[in-house]
Amino acid sequence: MRMYVLLIFAAIFLSFSTAYYAINLQQKTIASTSDIADIQKLKKQFEGRAKPQLEIDLSSMYPSRRFAQLLQPSNVFSRGNSTKTYFSRPCVLDSEKMSKLYFDKSETWEDFRCNRLGKLPPKFFDNPPMIHESGVSYAYLAFLSGRDPFWTIEWVKSSLNLFHVYELQELPSSSLEGNFRVLSKLKKADLEALIKGSPYIITEEHFLVRDRQEFNVTYKIYSKMDLENFFKEKLYFIKPYQEGEQCFYREGRFCWEKSAGSLAQIFMQSSIIIFIGSIIVLFLIAVILFRKIKMQKFEEEKKKHALRVLTHELRTPISNLLLQVEQINKQSDLLPAGILEEFLKMEGEVYRLKRLAEKSTSYLQTTDDKSLIAINIQTVPSVNELVRDMIDDYIQKGVVLLPANHDHSFSLDVYWYSICLKNLIENAIHHGKAPVRVEIKILDETLSIDVIDYGFSNYKTLDEMLASDRTGKNSTGLGLGLSIVEKIMKEMNGKLVYTTHPTTFSLFLRNKK
Repeated sequence: MRMYVLLIFAAIFLSFSTAYYAINLQQKTIASTSDIADIQKLKKQFEGRAKPQLEIDLSSMYPSRRFAQLLQPSNVFSRGNSTKTYFSRPCVLDSEKMSKLYFDKSETWEDFRCNRLGKLPPKFFDNPPMIHESGVSYAYLAFLSGRDPFWTIEWVKSSLNLFHVYELQELPSSSLEGNFRVLSKLKKADLEALIKGSPYIITEEHFLVRDRQEFNVTYKIYSKMDLENFFKEKLYFIKPYQEGEQCFYREGRFCWEKSAGSLAQIFMQSSIIIFIGSIIVLFLIAVILFRKIKMQKFEEEKKKHALRVLTHELRTPISNLLLQVEQINKQSDLLPAGILEEFLKMEGEVYRLKRLAEKSTSYLQTTDDKSLIAINIQTVPSVNELVRDMIDDYIQKGVVLLPANHDHSFSLDVYWYSICLKNLIENAIHHGKAPVRVEIKILDETLSIDVIDYGFSNYKTLDEMLASDRTGKNSTGLGLGLSIVEKIMKEMNGKLVYTTHPTTFSLFLRNKK
């Protein structure tokens, strides 16, 4: 008991110590003010040394407010939808259109789509709104229509700033050039960060840095490979941010992390020793508690089994005593007064014994061996004579014994084997149908005794029978017989087998040498 207490207190101490160092370590894995200042300095160094490949000026590409819609993240492609549904929509009848008081831009487009209008008005694409109600730009709808001149590469090149920024990746690559080609290669998340004006954006190919101006949205585009080469020998390195991932210092869609060499310095020798020690102590506690629980569980089962056997074995003498008490009760008027008084006391004790057998909840004292029962092997010279002695009382009640043809000596536990055989015979008498036969078979070193009756059973397998509650109002026992037999046979390395037509319970046991 003292060892358990010492181990538990040691585990608590080590757990608190480990937690203390873990908290300190976590604090050191979060960027401090000096770390952030160093990162900013390194970024400025990179911007000063590296040469940008390109410069994107969103303010010049989309110069006025009417182009703002083309930069909003509400396009149909941001939702992963398709425009096929829109183009398959039936056209509205002329009579319905003529009932309108005026035509807006969407109605003009409908007339063009349905071939009621051969040509779009001048400045159609330049006038707001730039986005159709379907969520797609009018320029992209015109491109998809396939009508002249909207499907040509020349028209697309001249109208790139009329397309929504998400639609650029859907256009032919030959029609894209310069800044628009770079935008078309950005993922939707990168485009959203670009539109929101994030200071830094990292992609699969580029590193974008926003120019520090108040009004214009301008980005310098550097090669991602140049960025990685610059930070190879530095204290910090950069990687894309994953949702839910711990980040040393997050900036936009990527994280700044410290190199492995720096992190190794954070781990102190004492923290490592305490961590390993706590793991070892916790493991020892787990092993000891597991073995203790397993042992207690085994002892519990052992005591329960012993109690079941005892209660079941008391059943027959208690039943006989009750029958004798009832017989004497019928002739109680013939007993003298003094004897009758003593008899009534004895009757009360018999019923008390019956209640104790039925409702006992205490456990019996057991030994420390690893088996549920104590096996005492002894050699008997004749199996036929042994079985005949075991069931002599049942033979007198009509049970038929069929001895083995070739009888010889056999080694077994006589007491427990007798309990198993008597249980099966009593079950056959009380729950089966006469005649009840007991057949002995000895083959090589195997003993098999079959208890056969001609009653009907609702159970097809032994497992089904053991799992079912077979104790009814008319049952003379406590419903423990087969369970006891099955467990005792397993302890003796034997087996209980159940078959039907006729109902047969067989006890198989190998000769113990």
